[in-house]
Amino acid sequence: MCRESDKDCNCYYDSNHPDSMRQRRQFIKSFVICGVGFSVIHPVFAVSFRQKKKTSKGHDEIRVSPKERCPVCGMFVSPYPKWLTRIQFKDGSHHSFDGMKCLFRFYFSPATFGPDKLRSDIDRILVRDYYTLKFIDHDKAVYVVGSNVYGPMGHELIPFTEKKTARTFMKDHFGKRLFRFDEVTAELLDLLDKSKRQVNLKGIP
Repeated sequence: MCRESDKDCNCYYDSNHPDSMRQRRQFIKSFVICGVGFSVIHPVFAVSFRQKKKTSKGHDEIRVSPKERCPVCGMFVSPYPKWLTRIQFKDGSHHSFDGMKCLFRFYFSPATFGPDKLRSDIDRILVRDYYTLKFIDHDKAVYVVGSNVYGPMGHELIPFTEKKTARTFMKDHFGKRLFRFDEVTAELLDLLDKSKRQVNLKGIP
């Protein structure tokens, strides 16, 4: 094997030889070019990935201001994204709520919480599927009542897109009944507010 200290070897490596110095310069030049190329290309891939992630996620999101309050109970809604619901009005404004009970209270009597909105002003009502967290139209959801899962305001009506999923949730969390949006009454809301650990739906149509 050739060794640098072996003076008789024909392949003795001389670091000061012109050929050796030229090879070193070429190696360093190639390394610098590759490094610059990677530093330019890499951010492009990073930006593309972030944009794709933002686009795919943004479809099911509703943004709320940290200062946005529920018009019914007065609580800030941003700390409770899983319970977020919204009423959108024809003039482009909206109200956000920290649960279905508050949304129903407003829906039944908008004038109680402000003279500037009527039920006829409502353009769309969005509720959030408890499992998928996707926002769906209120009349396409089914609502579980009487479970052991509590919202920010206690017992809640919990929305689901699929009835099968709602029944599974009922079984796992001791839910009492399923309701459609137009089956909910102010009497039911009062009962949920008064109930402590157990919800007794006797007498509720």
